[in-house]
Amino acid sequence: MTNDRPVLVSCDDYNDYLCKYRYVERQFNELLAWGFLKEWGVPVPNACLVTIRPDHISAEALQARARLAFFDRPVFGSLYSQHSREVDNSLTALGNNQADVRRIRNRTDLLRIALFDLWMANEDRNGNNYNLLVVPVERGKLFIHAIDQAACFNSGHAGQYALLPLTEDDSVLSTDFCRTLYANSPAFKIDGEIVLASFRQKVALCAESLPKILNFVPPNWGVDLAVRQRWLLENLFAAPWLKQTEELFREYMQRFSR
Repeated sequence: MTNDRPVLVSCDDYNDYLCKYRYVERQFNELLAWGFLKEWGVPVPNACLVTIRPDHISAEALQARARLAFFDRPVFGSLYSQHSREVDNSLTALGNNQADVRRIRNRTDLLRIALFDLWMANEDRNGNNYNLLVVPVERGKLFIHAIDQAACFNSGHAGQYALLPLTEDDSVLSTDFCRTLYANSPAFKIDGEIVLASFRQKVALCAESLPKILNFVPPNWGVDLAVRQRWLLENLFAAPWLKQTEELFREYMQRFSR
């Protein structure tokens, strides 16, 4: 758990955003992962950088250890939807009703998210804290959305540590939610291979979009973008790490399907 204590902010575009404000490095992780997930085609809530006026900060936020200095800079905000719900283990009760399970239309994206987390070393999406939303769309259909990528790079920041592989328990592949969605279906292996086959292409898209994403980082976040970009290219996009990610994904897929 990243314990970021987000606040709900009503903005002048007439939308509400869940905003993180405490840690610049975690907001950097959020921004980078959000941009990469968009390149992967994984559904995520719309996001933006939000400037919050000091006189708009509530007493409740200040009592929750917010400091006015946290809002001297733009903060990362994710669009809030009152009709979505967070995935937790109570949702596995859907497995008792296959009609409800079939309302989720993008279960392959759960496997994409699992592979993405292995690549980004995201330690905070598992059976204890899914960091997924189920969002209703037209005609009762549901779509999985990924949220809260603050714990990428092994809960640090790009360049702080050498990348370390996630354990099986750190992967959403090992969760009851994944078992419920696939329920011993042969589609699990087929979908996994489809996801794996496009991995290098998705990574290449992320490498291409990296300079554009970094351009959105506010200067007063104090991030050395040249250093950060070089580290990402030399580590996150390095051939040995990509190969290890593919092998680990296939290993965890095989354990799940036994």
